[in-house]
Amino acid sequence: MTSTRRLRPGQHGEIFVYRTGKQWRAKVRLRLLDGSDTQVSRVRATATEARLAVQEGVTERLGAAQGSVDLKPDSKVGLACRQWVTEMRSRTRWPNAPVLPQTVDEYERLLGNHVVPHLGKRRLNELTPAGCQAWLDGILDRGRAGGKHDMLATAVQARSALVAVLDRAVIHDALRDNPARKTIAPAKKKPEPRAMSAVGVARLRAAVRAWEESRRGRPGPRPTGHLPAVIDVMLGTGMCIGEVMALRWGQVNLSPDGLPTIAVEATMVDIKGQGTVRQPRPKSEAGERTIIIPPFTAESLASIRPEVTTAETPVFPSRRFRDERNVLKPQTPANVRRTLREALDEAQMTGEVYPHLLRKTVGTVVARRMGVADAASLLGHRIDAGVTGRHYIERLRLAPDTSAVLQAMVEIGDEELAKALGIEVPDGGAVVAPRESVTVGAADQDATGW
Repeated sequence: MTSTRRLRPGQHGEIFVYRTGKQWRAKVRLRLLDGSDTQVSRVRATATEARLAVQEGVTERLGAAQGSVDLKPDSKVGLACRQWVTEMRSRTRWPNAPVLPQTVDEYERLLGNHVVPHLGKRRLNELTPAGCQAWLDGILDRGRAGGKHDMLATAVQARSALVAVLDRAVIHDALRDNPARKTIAPAKKKPEPRAMSAVGVARLRAAVRAWEESRRGRPGPRPTGHLPAVIDVMLGTGMCIGEVMALRWGQVNLSPDGLPTIAVEATMVDIKGQGTVRQPRPKSEAGERTIIIPPFTAESLASIRPEVTTAETPVFPSRRFRDERNVLKPQTPANVRRTLREALDEAQMTGEVYPHLLRKTVGTVVARRMGVADAASLLGHRIDAGVTGRHYIERLRLAPDTSAVLQAMVEIGDEELAKALGIEVPDGGAVVAPRESVTVGAADQDATGW
């Protein structure tokens, strides 16, 4: 007999075959891939059949998942989901973290809403490609059953989350193959980006200014008066609303010596258990950029800049209380969205504009006048230049100078709106029309192109 002590993982000893009554039994010692020993035994009608059955059993045992200390083949899917979320959350604390906390929050939501309720009690070794496909089809069926949304995006995202969870199960040898990867995923809808016209931009700027004017003198806490400046920063830079709210005066250069600039270095994010916090980096590395801002943006920022600031002072702080609380706390994107909706409702422009539409508008204008590459650089999107770009070309963090193009955008819009309203454009300023007249020109919004 060959000693099992000399067997290497994956090897077996001598197969013994002997009669047991009217049948034959074959057995063999096997060293598994994890180094542990086991015995494989089979009973058949003949000695040859018993020997062949043991050989097949050895192959099955070596090919079967063994699991790890944390996860076994018979562990439930719900446990695998919880372990994956916990592991991903710990990785958000790594230096140069591979995943952001808000991304883990979103995956946890998807798993909790769509995976665990339907697959959570199933065991990992019970999952099949057909079962995973039925689960995925069920999400789409619920979307077609008269729901508000078709749940197409939800199905794609939930599948991605399940694939990640089961990939970890494969790493822990609780599965030898990921059945979710064999499912057929629905194709994502291709977005149809739309942008505002020049007149639409002018109407928006007039609406927020009229709204701020209407709030003056009202009882209650004094409003910040920052909404027009927020809109002008977004229109002059193409920044995300989170990047705008994270701005500090140390990132803003309004010096008359040289070109005025904004350095994009952070963004506001929602993190479970922490609320809305300032993340000291943009969404991606390509998002770190310096933008030359047009005159209308520089003038708006200069109009709200306090006499005394520090580099850490938020550009758009929350409302100050009498005891000076919140003086260094920036406004949240949710708060700005709420105030924008109020301004739009008052101007009878409900639903016409949302913050990300301004970013799309800036990207469209710059792309048509200067090219897609310049628009991508301005918006902080990564441009794939292959190996050469990744390893041999230092990235230019100064975005292309788009200030003249964006300045022209607002000036054209102001002129067109003033013409429609029969008023004069004020020197160096946006049109400030009565609230009831801002809606004039709505029919012309699509007619005035770039």
